[in-house]
Amino acid sequence: MDLKQGDLENIILNAVWDLENNTESNIYVGNVQEKIKTPAKKWAYTTVKTVLDRLVDKELALREKDGKKYLYRSVVKRDEAGVIAIEKVIRQYFQNDVNELIDCLLSIKDSDVNSQATKERITALKQLQETQRLVTK
Repeated sequence: MDLKQGDLENIILNAVWDLENNTESNIYVGNVQEKIKTPAKKWAYTTVKTVLDRLVDKELALREKDGKKYLYRSVVKRDEAGVIAIEKVIRQYFQNDVNELIDCLLSIKDSDVNSQATKERITALKQLQETQRLVTK
């Protein structure tokens, strides 16, 4: 599966995943529209519907008729999409070398990381990488 979506498609797909995770059994255009609105931007119903339909065309979402409305749900789960995207990044930018990706991740400065949990994971990854280097020497 090739995950190619634009920014708004990505925002809307993330909203669908969030709604699914919140045990929202029936996801309509209006639910997604409400989920993605911000104080600075409210997306038109027709825009959200068009993008959801594009996600259906790309086989990233399913649409089911429910009276006069349509229900939507994702085809691929967020973690599966993440794995596919990371595999693509590894192919495109790191010549299929996961270690190159890890080195890149480890080059992220602490000041660029927002959460303490992420900083702790990066520290643990650095320690793991150093341990593996000592073992392979």
